[in-house]
Amino acid sequence: MRLPAVVTWLIDEAATVGGADQFLAALGAELIANGLPLAGGALTLEAPHPISARRVWLWRAETGVVIEALGFGSLSLAEPAKGQVGRDWLSKLGVGLLQDHVVGSEADRRMPNGPASGSPLLSWALFRPLTPDEAALLRDVARFAAAPLAIIAARSTLAALLEAYLGRRSAGQVLGGRLRRETGETIRAVLLFGDLRGFTALSETMAPEAVVAALDSWFDRIAGAVHAFGGEVLKFIGDGVLAIFPIGERSAASAWTPPGSRF
Repeated sequence: MRLPAVVTWLIDEAATVGGADQFLAALGAELIANGLPLAGGALTLEAPHPISARRVWLWRAETGVVIEALGFGSLSLAEPAKGQVGRDWLSKLGVGLLQDHVVGSEADRRMPNGPASGSPLLSWALFRPLTPDEAALLRDVARFAAAPLAIIAARSTLAALLEAYLGRRSAGQVLGGRLRRETGETIRAVLLFGDLRGFTALSETMAPEAVVAALDSWFDRIAGAVHAFGGEVLKFIGDGVLAIFPIGERSAASAWTPPGSRF
């Protein structure tokens, strides 16, 4: 049986990519090479993280660039809001045609009743309606993406937990094999500290559930922006956020315009 090239890639090579962002970019490129009219895509994964409920990667076909948007709070992937971050972003591409596919062998059968808890979700923005063959190919992609994404998710689980408790830089060093205690490291960086104006008054006048929802939305936006520009959130302090942007050998003046920030 001759399989489409993108399915062959999913079976033979996809599990070897570095992470979910690279997986989404490579999958999108493979689908375009197979003739699919994609304007962009989103990959939503459940996040084994004490703060983030899920992780969402956003891919723009025009540039091939992937950024990550973070979802905070206790929202379950089984709830209707699963995939909403990706759909909202894809709708802004202006093409008007969106499709969701839950990753797994029975993806399309389960969609009318909502995504299965914990299942990854692939969302696509399309320039035109799909032909029956193209629609079938996307369904096959959702089926065969399950195995490589399970491997990628297992690797990212360890990385996410280390990042949650050690920070991105320290987690990267541990994953790279640096396990001995050392004297420390000097980092040239820009620090960002931000909080919500009037939060004390807000917390005294709003219901607790509304306050938590406001904090989730705030953390979602600020952490997503920090990560998109190459920074790292060091800690959340009440309604405050402390983030770091390492600048390496660049001058302090040039640090105000991070390289590669355009998406």
